[in-house]
Amino acid sequence: MPKLSLLIQILLFVSALSVSSLGFATQTNTQKADEIFAIIDSGTINNSESYQLHLAQLESLVVKSDTSRFLRLQRAWCWSFTPYKKEQIPTALAFVKRALTHPELAQYPNHKLDLELCQNWFTEKHGNVEAALTGYNEIIEEAYALENLRLVADARNMRGFLRSYQGNFTQGLEDLLIAHALYQNLSLPVWAHNSLYDIATSYRRLGEHENAIRYFKRLQDNHIKNKNFDGANAISVSIAIAEEEQGNLEVAKKLLKESHDYWKDKKKELEQATVGVNIAGTLIKLGEISQARQYLNEAEPFILPTDTAFYSFLHLFRAQIYLADNQLPLAHKSISYARTAFSRVKNIRGLAQLQLVESQAFLKEEDWKQAYYALSEYMRLHKELDSKQLSSYTTEMRTRFNAEQIEQENRHLIENQRLREIELTMLEQNKLQQGIIIFLGGVIILIVSVFAYKQNKKNKLLSALTLTDDLTQLPNRRYIFTKAETCFEQAQRTESPFSVITFDVDYFKLINDKFGHEVGDKALKFLADTCRTVLATQNKTARIGGEEFLIILPDTDLAQAFKIAQALVHSVRYSDFSPFPADFSMTISAGVASLSTTDCKLSQLLKKADQALYVAKNEGRNQVRMG
Repeated sequence: MPKLSLLIQILLFVSALSVSSLGFATQTNTQKADEIFAIIDSGTINNSESYQLHLAQLESLVVKSDTSRFLRLQRAWCWSFTPYKKEQIPTALAFVKRALTHPELAQYPNHKLDLELCQNWFTEKHGNVEAALTGYNEIIEEAYALENLRLVADARNMRGFLRSYQGNFTQGLEDLLIAHALYQNLSLPVWAHNSLYDIATSYRRLGEHENAIRYFKRLQDNHIKNKNFDGANAISVSIAIAEEEQGNLEVAKKLLKESHDYWKDKKKELEQATVGVNIAGTLIKLGEISQARQYLNEAEPFILPTDTAFYSFLHLFRAQIYLADNQLPLAHKSISYARTAFSRVKNIRGLAQLQLVESQAFLKEEDWKQAYYALSEYMRLHKELDSKQLSSYTTEMRTRFNAEQIEQENRHLIENQRLREIELTMLEQNKLQQGIIIFLGGVIILIVSVFAYKQNKKNKLLSALTLTDDLTQLPNRRYIFTKAETCFEQAQRTESPFSVITFDVDYFKLINDKFGHEVGDKALKFLADTCRTVLATQNKTARIGGEEFLIILPDTDLAQAFKIAQALVHSVRYSDFSPFPADFSMTISAGVASLSTTDCKLSQLLKKADQALYVAKNEGRNQVRMG
């Protein structure tokens, strides 16, 4: 589905000679064209045929002399090509290369940036992933500078999915979640909904299968509700993959078989082939090698090298089948094909699986040295994957720790009570009086234990309350300064980056004076919710004063922190303030600082951020400055 930018603002077409009926017709054409552009931007066109019909209408309505709309049409044409047809990728790249040479394009930076995004999208599909990733990075930076949040969302969504596919789960999820929040803030429900698929897929790759399946089923229900059965069936495949990765092979096999039959009945050969590759992998795990081979034979004519994801796994599964059949030269040949494809897109997960298969092939050949090297490479890749997952898992474990600790204490209490009852029963058999005494002692111990347990829970609750801001439910000044001190010292020890962001509400006193303190409190709560939406979970936000907030960013350098602060400022600026009184608006200013060799104390780093915030205020507010 094409990735498109925000609807171009309507340009008034003025001509001194347009007083005739021809002038009226021209004005009518531009209005119709803008309506079609709005439909395209909304993302509600869900099939290629309908999209092509809309483009044909635009061709008859837009004239070359209307430069802005003409360039807008070029953008729409670029996204009309499909990357799943081999011949269309070079055609799309040639088209966008010509479009980028338009002599007046420099005067329309938003059009230029969207064409470049389209170019990088097809560059990625052509197999040059590194060039595409570099392009996405540059486009995101320029989109922030242009304050084009739609382009920011599109580019971050593409980069996030690519990073996740490569195994950079934490960075990928951060991009995808920010893109999803931007789509919601921009009132683009279709794109926000579609981005959930990428988020769900990233959770699946991360190993969070329950979260992934929950997101997938939400998407599937929505497709069924809208009678988009093709979309619902495609989501069924994703659910099957998540079930397979959990070890539910028969469930996965059933779902994949249903999907395969669905596309077969619709005579969609490419879609049928992609599901065939997936079901072959499941059948191999079930030991049904003959059936797996049959599915791969049917799929292979339709899976092209340009479709790297399916092509790489097709040959990985081929290698596993050849290995099972002791056709070792053919296994090595398929391994070579798969390695080239996985390496092109830097899919570490696939390369790790491939190394394990290769080590098994060398073992069968009794080539112990090569088997050792292959297995060592498998361990290295697996370790790299684990390290990329660690930060996400660490954050999640911290959020779950207290709940799990309480559950563990409950289990211990129940077990202790059961053991105590057995002990009392045995003692009663020996001596009734001694049994009664021990029973009473046990009851007293149990009561004391329950009291202590409840007191412990109460203490934990009170501790949490003392570290939480009552209004916003964010951490308070005491908590964040303690946490910041710990992160600061750790960053110094490990020589890792560490940044902070300080921000506050612009003209907050005027908000209170004009709308009342109740609206002011509501605005602070709204700002806290915005921080939770925009920021990644490992970053901590706290309210440290009236309208003052502090964000600590472990393992984040100055450039990354600046982008995060910009995203937050932009998100607040373009928020939906409809729940507030009429004429209500709110902006924030932020200061960013990063740990340097001259910072011996946390207070020095915070002072730099405060000074940067002061500069942002003096230079007009509603912006970010670096200290």
